[in-house]
Amino acid sequence: MRWGQYTVAILAFYAVYILGSKARAYHSGARFQALACAESFSRGIFLGIALLHLLPEAYVDLHPFLGNATLYSVLIWALAALLFMLLCEKGITYLISITERKSHHWLAYWILWVLCLHALIEGFALGFSNDFMHFLMLAIAILVHKGSEGFALSTLLGRYHFTQMVQKYLLILLAFATPLGILLSGNLGFILQAQPFNLVEGYFNSIAAGTFLYIAICHALTGCDHAGHASAYKRWLYYGLGVALILLTRMVFKQ
Repeated sequence: MRWGQYTVAILAFYAVYILGSKARAYHSGARFQALACAESFSRGIFLGIALLHLLPEAYVDLHPFLGNATLYSVLIWALAALLFMLLCEKGITYLISITERKSHHWLAYWILWVLCLHALIEGFALGFSNDFMHFLMLAIAILVHKGSEGFALSTLLGRYHFTQMVQKYLLILLAFATPLGILLSGNLGFILQAQPFNLVEGYFNSIAAGTFLYIAICHALTGCDHAGHASAYKRWLYYGLGVALILLTRMVFKQ
């Protein structure tokens, strides 16, 4: 599993960097529609993972410690994470956009931070995965999602006239976020094998579930799911395929 984590970390880095570097080639036509469909597919996978993997696993991890209060705790932490991401992405982004009149550089830096936070949590969730099918489905969702994140950041930086050198460095920073999360959580889980670590993992799964639900339902920073980029029918079809893939694997490999 550890070699799988390292492989996904490398692929995630190159998915962000390569597609971000070639963002101009995806601004129109079939390539952009394919990117929009891939984004919808990944969001469907995130929804399925949150509902069918992370929330149940959080309940199992926390139940020995919290007993009857487990369900309430899991839901509260997940809702808090969802609302936090909503505040960061919608609320603060809006406030920055309406207060900056001449320059949107701070808005670009803020969106970079939000994307890095998304990516870091995704990496942590993958690093904590101890089930192969869960790991595989999450890896697919992350890798499909990385391309649209790199595209979004590169497009935003180009729109606000960042120099090519600055764009490159900021794109590399985003590309490192998911691998960093994978490596940190993978080594942390390997070192801390005692029972109390289940408590930490349970709370993290609750938080990760909330952020994954946010990505699946509300996330709009990538800009690849706009109605003009692909038909609603195609986007909902790929969204449903992502959810169905998680449901199918859950049914087939259910212990």
